[in-house]
Amino acid sequence: MSAEPAPPSDAEVRMARFAARELGRDVAPEFSEFSDSTGRRWLDVLTVRDVPRPGHVSVSTLSMHRWVNLVGSGADRHDERVELVTVLTGVDAADAAALLVASAFTAVAEAWPVQAGTVFPGVAGELFGTPAEHLLLTAPGLFPRLARYRLDEAVQVRWLQAVPIHEAERAFLDERGLEALEDRFAAAEIAVADPARPPVGLG
Repeated sequence: MSAEPAPPSDAEVRMARFAARELGRDVAPEFSEFSDSTGRRWLDVLTVRDVPRPGHVSVSTLSMHRWVNLVGSGADRHDERVELVTVLTGVDAADAAALLVASAFTAVAEAWPVQAGTVFPGVAGELFGTPAEHLLLTAPGLFPRLARYRLDEAVQVRWLQAVPIHEAERAFLDERGLEALEDRFAAAEIAVADPARPPVGLG
């Protein structure tokens, strides 16, 4: 486990360029490497500032797909490789990146199934101190072209968008499901990028 990970393959470099174009075509991206507690390079991250508008930051993981991600159950259980993307406002770019890194580390370390509807409890509240304390994974609505990407002959990668949500919204998700919660979000036209937004009325 102490060996340095393999450098990015040509296919992974092409994927990183694709993600950079999707997050911000006319903005210079920043690439960062994050290490685990032993100093081993663990995760690569792309950050684009002031996208999709000034004051926002868009962040994507780039190498989370290297880990197995088992989703589904029974005959439908399969390995679906994923990356995480988020758009946030009112948050420092380094903190936005740290949010995805912490979520990815939790998912990999604890072998969580990472899919639409997965919630990372408390992670946004711990990092930002904002009332939308949890992080919900959904389809990449702000980046539809990231829904599927063929890395190579054997691997397809799917991005999931990370959205801060309140405890009441998490409880509603548990009771009514992801589609019902997303319908409420759409009807309320919530600012999905704002972790300080008020909760949606769910009565």
